[in-house]
Amino acid sequence: MYCKNCGRIVDDTSSYCNNCGARIDNKPNADVSEDNSNLGFAILGFFIPIVGLILFLIYEEKKPKRAKSAVKGALIGFITEIVLAIILVILSVVFAASLFNNISNDIESNIPAIGDVFREETTDKILEKDVDVSFGEFKVTNNGYYSETSLDITVKNKAEEQCTYYITIEAVDANGARIDTDMIYADRLGAGQEIYLKAFEYVDQEKLNQFKNATFKVLEINKYDY
Repeated sequence: MYCKNCGRIVDDTSSYCNNCGARIDNKPNADVSEDNSNLGFAILGFFIPIVGLILFLIYEEKKPKRAKSAVKGALIGFITEIVLAIILVILSVVFAASLFNNISNDIESNIPAIGDVFREETTDKILEKDVDVSFGEFKVTNNGYYSETSLDITVKNKAEEQCTYYITIEAVDANGARIDTDMIYADRLGAGQEIYLKAFEYVDQEKLNQFKNATFKVLEINKYDY
């Protein structure tokens, strides 16, 4: 053992230094002897990492082993919380995606397929068995400012159920060249029911002469069943 005052070697049983006469403290340091790893600190740090960090700062110099136990527990607890949070986020995303998919499937199952709404039938086939479209006279009336135009059209539902028809009308000249197109809408016609509609009510004044000699025909029909 060495004297803390002069550094000379002294006997372990001596109470005073033989060289300088300084008192020799033979008693062990209570704080050092009691410093060891502490499970309680580790557990506390694991469950409450911020407390483990505080304990580490408090006991770092006095009882470093206990301080290390607290900070190790805090570190493990912090990492565990991060891992659990990531797992929770992943599970939430998976659950939300599954829920959205189920909702989408339910919605899709309650909406008629496109093939049931707008049946993929040719216009000629629809005209043959489902609807009659007849054209009246193309009229031109001059109101003193400009010429008002209209083409009378009659649409009759030949189907046995209620239907709606979207009909595109084409005006062509003597050579078959298209002059213009227009669309009419026959809404919810009952079986055998007919409706009177008008098309080409807004015609370019420069095309009036062409329209007067035009031929009108059905270009396309979309059918909607109820």
